[in-house]
Order: sequence, then structure tokens, then C-alpha cells
Amino acid sequence: MENDIEFYICPFCFQVCETEQECHQHQMIACNSGQIGDDRRRPVTDHQGKMVSRAPRWYIEAVGLMFDDIR
Repeated sequence: MENDIEFYICPFCFQVCETEQECHQHQMIACNSGQIGDDRRRPVTDHQGKMVSRAPRWYIEAVGLMFDDIR
């Protein structure tokens, strides 16, 4: 998508870079945080609006975690 913010992040130390690299003996994870104002930039909440995680949705998606009870 145009104007999406794409980068790589280390899930251990949260180092961020623009190119794929190895960190802590693992490949960094490709992330796409979407455009400014995208819901992926907000914390994950359940159907009642309670926060399930303080992490933004783009991070949860990137590391492969998803919760059944989120919107």
C-alpha cells in the first residue's frame, strides 16, 4: 500500500532498521505499521474495548500472535 511504513524489528531488543538483518542470532521480523491513522497502530482490544495487549496490532501480526477475542 502506498505510504505504508515498512521496517524490520528485533523481537528481543526492539532494534529497528530499514533493511533485513540478523539480530540476537535470528532474522529480524518484517513489519508494516500501515499509514498514519491506521487501526494497526493502536493497541489490541477485545469486543468490550478493554486492552488485550499494549502492543500495537502491527507488532502482534508481525510476530504471529493473534487473540480470538479481539476486534
